Parts: sequence; structure tokens; C-alpha cells
Amino acid sequence: MVRAGLFDDVDTVIHWHPASVNSADSASTLANRSAKFTFTGVSSHAAAAPERGRSALDAVESMNFMVNLLREHVPSSTRLHYVITNGGATPNVVPNTAESFYYARHPNENALRDIWDRVVATADAAAMGTGTTMDYEVIHGNYSVLPNDTLARVMHDNLSRVGGFTYSDADKVFASEIAKTLPKGAYIDGRAIGIKPFEVGQRSNGSTDVGDVSWTVPTVGMSAATWVPGTGAHTWQAVAAGRTPIGHKGMLVAAKAMALTAVTLFQNQSILVEANAEFERRRGDDFQYEALLGDREPPLNYRRK
Repeated sequence: MVRAGLFDDVDTVIHWHPASVNSADSASTLANRSAKFTFTGVSSHAAAAPERGRSALDAVESMNFMVNLLREHVPSSTRLHYVITNGGATPNVVPNTAESFYYARHPNENALRDIWDRVVATADAAAMGTGTTMDYEVIHGNYSVLPNDTLARVMHDNLSRVGGFTYSDADKVFASEIAKTLPKGAYIDGRAIGIKPFEVGQRSNGSTDVGDVSWTVPTVGMSAATWVPGTGAHTWQAVAAGRTPIGHKGMLVAAKAMALTAVTLFQNQSILVEANAEFERRRGDDFQYEALLGDREPPLNYRRK
């Protein structure tokens, strides 16, 4: 096989992600592109001379309104979300700068490019309608994960060999307290003990830069129950569990399953051959990688206020 870059001598990439269940499905994700949209207007006294102002906040709100209307006219698998990262400094001054941070997601990166162009068009229209100017900075872009059934079955077999883990009495006390903060019926006692049955064709509505890797080299991943079952991602409950024995035990499940998978692949060259054949078939002969991020340097300050 011929590849360019850091993965030119790599046969397989193995990864894992924290979760509330132990699983190793052959699953995909959503492609994702984000940007910060900055509008620049003219400041003025909001009461004494509002006619002199051109509100950048009006532009942000106009864009948000149009994107919310756009939701009806994009594929149902699309996800659009945003936050206003700068809305001005004080109510009595027309804001001359304002900023919003947008994510757009879709299972297919090419469809996402078209949706993204429509999001940018709303920003252009918002600037035109409010007498402001607009600039945007792409912050990140991820492909959807390219699944590999061959590798996923190997990972699932090894995860099943490792098995889950039981909660100690102290773990159960912690879990019961966390369960009180979860939606009714979300908590499932004893879920960390088992392994989720293997499934093909699943799709997460999340996104990850593993997606780009998976279109470059055959890739396989799994999830381990490092959270109290029923916990959602990106929540304080997930963070809290990570510093407890529950998180540590789940991490060890992942480490063992990943190590066993690597050993299996080292010992069975035929699996690698089969996995690569599936990889090439799924990508297609005419696939050309073009980063959704573009050619910019990594935005290391993307969380700036």
C-alpha cells in the first residue's frame, strides 16, 4: 500500500474513547466544520446617536436567525449549532465588533461542504443587511469515521475476552449520587460489567479527528465504560467519574483490549490484508483527501474568550 505523510508505514491505527458502555461496533460519526464569524460595524451612543451606529451584534443575530431558518431546508442528518462568543461590552454602546462560533455537521464531508457554503452565505447576507463587514476563521474540520468491519470484529472479540468490571461498594455509592442528577431512567445499574453486542452500520452524532485518520489508514476503535452508565458526553458528570476508580477501571479495560488487538494483528498478517482491502473498497478508487480544515496552521488558541 502507498500512503503519504506520517502514516506511510502504518498498517492500522487503534484508538478508544471514554463512554458509559463497553463497545466496539463498526460505527461512523459526523463530519464537522467550525468557524468563528466576526462582524465589524460602527460604534455609537445607543441612546443619543443610534442612527450613527452599525451594530455588529445585529449582524450576529441576523445570521443566527437565518441559520435557524436554514435548518428546515438541509438534510435531516445535519447538525447546526453555535454560541455567541462576543456580543459587545455594554448596552448603551452600539457594538462595533461581535463574534459567533459555529459548528456544522453531516455524515458526508462533500454534503457538508455544500451546507457550509450556505451557512457562510447567511453571514454575508447578515453583513450586507446591517451595514457591517464580515470575516471568518475556520477553526477545525473533521471527516466522518470510515468504518472497518474486519478490524472492528477483531477489536470486539478482544474486548469480549477482557470483559467489563464490577463496581465496589464505594463505586456504587458514587454512582447512586450521580444517578440522581441524570434524566429519569438514564442510569442502568451494572452496565459496566457487560460488553455491548456487536453491531454494524451504527453512527454517532459526534465528531472526531480520528475521522481524518481513518480515511488515511485502516482504523479501529472502541469505547469503555469510564462514566456512570447513562452519563452524557461533555458533562460535569463525565468529568467527575474520570477521577474515580470507575474511570480508572474503564481505562484499564480499554488498554487491555487495545493491546490484545495489536497482538492479534501482529500475529495474523492475513487480517491486515483483509482490512486494507476493505479500506480501499470503502474509500473508492477516485478518493482524494482534502482537509476540511484547509491549509491553515492549527488554531491553538481556538478556546480564547
